[in-house]
Amino acid sequence: MANFKPFMLLPVLALLGCDEQRPHFFSDIALDEKNKFTYHEAHQLSLTLSKLTKKIDESGFSPMLHTEFHLEDEQHGHWAQAWVAFNISIKVSEQEIVSIQRAGVLQNHSMDIKVQQELPKFGIKPEHIKIHIQPIAWMPSYPLNILVNDQIAP
Repeated sequence: MANFKPFMLLPVLALLGCDEQRPHFFSDIALDEKNKFTYHEAHQLSLTLSKLTKKIDESGFSPMLHTEFHLEDEQHGHWAQAWVAFNISIKVSEQEIVSIQRAGVLQNHSMDIKVQQELPKFGIKPEHIKIHIQPIAWMPSYPLNILVNDQIAP
């Protein structure tokens, strides 16, 4: 046991370095009056849906919707890559038939999505199908694009 005492002291000393009473430990996090996080523009994610194609295959036992679309972050912030979790809501005549949770990687602020979903009945036209995307959460991943004034060409 005596051999392990120095190794046990190292984690304790590391934790003492995280003293919450010291200034600037949590002071960089912006909080509102209810002690909730306030988000800056860099924390926001605004996805646009484009290049939407909807095809219905009625050759099998049940009709199948094949759809492809392109998601792009409108803000083009500092993070060119990010993990994104979102809901895909598929509606037929304003009635939701399915809500699918998906996650993917935005690369260069965009990603392509393919979805297959069984439809409840035959005879549904592609124009009656509506697709809504709602981001749930996102986490930036590297590389982080930082431009310093000294690095910008004149």
